[in-house]
Amino acid sequence: MPLQQKPIMEMFDSRVTVFGAPGRYIQGRGAWRLVGDCAATLGARAVLVIDATIRDMLAGQVEESCATAGVELQVLSFAGHLGPATGAELQAQLDGPVAAVLAAGGGRAIDAGKALAERLGSGLITLPTVASNDAPTSKNFVLYEDGHRMLEVRHLMRNPDFVIVDTDILSKAPKALFRAGMGDALAKKFEADACFNSGGGTMFLARSTRLANQVADTCYKTLLKHGAGAWAVVGTGTVTDDFDAAVEAMILMAGLGFESGGLSLPHALTRGIPLLPGGGDVLHGIQVAWALIVHFEALDLEPPPELMRLYKIVGLPLSLQDMGLGAPSRAQLAALADATLVVRHMKNMPFKLEAETLVTAITRVEEKAPNRRISV
Repeated sequence: MPLQQKPIMEMFDSRVTVFGAPGRYIQGRGAWRLVGDCAATLGARAVLVIDATIRDMLAGQVEESCATAGVELQVLSFAGHLGPATGAELQAQLDGPVAAVLAAGGGRAIDAGKALAERLGSGLITLPTVASNDAPTSKNFVLYEDGHRMLEVRHLMRNPDFVIVDTDILSKAPKALFRAGMGDALAKKFEADACFNSGGGTMFLARSTRLANQVADTCYKTLLKHGAGAWAVVGTGTVTDDFDAAVEAMILMAGLGFESGGLSLPHALTRGIPLLPGGGDVLHGIQVAWALIVHFEALDLEPPPELMRLYKIVGLPLSLQDMGLGAPSRAQLAALADATLVVRHMKNMPFKLEAETLVTAITRVEEKAPNRRISV
């Protein structure tokens, strides 16, 4: 009889700590040359799921690397909506069985590759082309409804086998995407701290390890030290020590820190922000950056001045207006709060937050924003 395998989110609980990580994390200039050798360790046939906007620029390099390593490769473009049917739609295009999925592009293209890997039970290699989020390292992937609202977070049985980060490619990516990645990564320390201190559940539904908490802390410290220098060269094609350090923090450290360290109010708020007019069009990391300011306000804490200085340098939002969302009504904020408070990350707080308290915290953040805009 076949084994009855439990879903990974039913395997663990708060009686244990769990640390998850990719099999190998590879970062450096020209790292794409290793794709074929990595794929060959998983099998003789692979499929590349690549963001359609970069297919002409990068697919040929991956095909060449795989051919040199003796790996037969099929290429599938991903363009458009990432929803419940995405994995099945990609699977229907396959010419035959494959041992590995190579997922290349931004966060949604990588998640599309994960959706296919889940259906196939195959190996997985992620190949980020931007540092807009930490999806490349994690087992999680997100599906969306029409209108960009998050529908479901799904979980692979294991993290990617390989994460290959070519800093030459990332150094040419748009600054706006790098800004979003930094906004997402900066929150991870404070969310991991909230989870660790409350004994809450991580993305494994287990307790956080001490290591994961320290990784999230190191992510924050690395960005404080190197973030401004990295920002100065983003988009120029130049790879400096600052840029290399910031990329490692935004992809590897932030990924380990959130998945094994836990999330809290900032990421819970990303379930409510799309309910605001235009909110679904705001990049995830920009939403998180603003939500981190709300997190401090809800805890009656002032954001650290060094964090506010980096926000100013990079152009991260201190208000809804900074995100282009204007001034929502009280009813709209109440709907945002209701959608936020049902997210399980809200359990990773030192106290239970009520809807009215959250709306009041958001209102105070908006009122304080002009006084928080410092010169650099």
